[in-house]
Amino acid sequence: MTTRPARGGQHPTMDQVAEAAGVSRATVSRVINGAPSVDAKIREIVQRAIADTGYVPNVAARSLVTRKSNSVALVISEPDRPYDTSSSTGSSPTRTSAGSPPAPPARCARTTSTW
Repeated sequence: MTTRPARGGQHPTMDQVAEAAGVSRATVSRVINGAPSVDAKIREIVQRAIADTGYVPNVAARSLVTRKSNSVALVISEPDRPYDTSSSTGSSPTRTSAGSPPAPPARCARTTSTW
């Protein structure tokens, strides 16, 4: 009873897991989220259906519903050197031959946003 991948290369859905297990979509959700109210036999049937179909929860969809991304953002600001990207690019020109600060890199915003 393997249906991977389903519908034109797409991954199996919770609905397909529910159909394979003979339970509701809500029951599949409860098993995935580890709810203690699910009977052990039902939990085993659903887990077998998850394995058989190759279902993998969609992390992006989950983060939209829970409003949690489990990600960390790192923002570093140096007000005295706003265009210096040496920490991200490895180069460190701090002065030009004329003694003035160099022009900001053309891709400064892109470079710092890819961390």
